[in-house]
Order: sequence, then structure tokens, then C-alpha cells
Amino acid sequence: MVTAERQTVLVVEDDESIREVISDVLEDKGFRVFPAVNGSDALHQLDTVRPDVMVLDLLMPVMHGWAFMESYLEKTGGSLIPIVVVSVNPALPRSYNRLGVAHVVSKPFDVDTLAEAVEQASSRSLGEVA
Repeated sequence: MVTAERQTVLVVEDDESIREVISDVLEDKGFRVFPAVNGSDALHQLDTVRPDVMVLDLLMPVMHGWAFMESYLEKTGGSLIPIVVVSVNPALPRSYNRLGVAHVVSKPFDVDTLAEAVEQASSRSLGEVA
């Protein structure tokens, strides 16, 4: 198990109740959580927050997860932060591995499964073997 103390997670989810559940579970595990309501909001937050892991929904208004991942890659010049994708459609093209997708968790999800995926992605961001 990864020690999550001081690890930061950016949670990008448009559904307020799901965003709150994810945030509460991760805070209980010791992570510092920054919520974002869509990809555009998340991009703005990346100006001031350097998360260790991102939890990303794919289907959102304003800027969906696919567009966020492309914009994030451009914005950071290729610097990858591990991403845990949560989606009702968990099938991801292999090409998205290049964007830092560490895990895919299907909605509806088990909170323990999601927390474990974030902890493993956090290990990856620390350079540890998951």
C-alpha cells in the first residue's frame, strides 16, 4: 500500500455526487483532493496545482475527458501525470496509454477498487513499482 500522505489528486468529474464520493474516499485514504467540474476547469487548475494523480471522467460537458487529455499533453509539453479514468464506457484505445492512463475503472465503481487504482497510480508517480 502506498503512503498517500501529501499526495495530491485532481478529481475531474461533472456529476457533483460522484465527485464528492470520490473526494471523500480519497481524503479518507490521506490524499489531498482538488475537484474540477470538467476538463476546462481541470486545465485551469493545472496552472496552480501539480497533482500526483488525476481521476478523470470521460463524458462531461464543456470539455470532455478525451479533449482534456489532448490539451493537457500540449499544455505540459509531454509531462505525464498518471490518470485513472472512470467511465461508463471503459474501452480505451491503446493510443491513450501515451497520455498517462494508468488504470480504467468502470462506472458504477466500487470505491475500494477506485482507491486501489489511485494508490497504484500514486506509486507510479513516485517512481515505485506498483
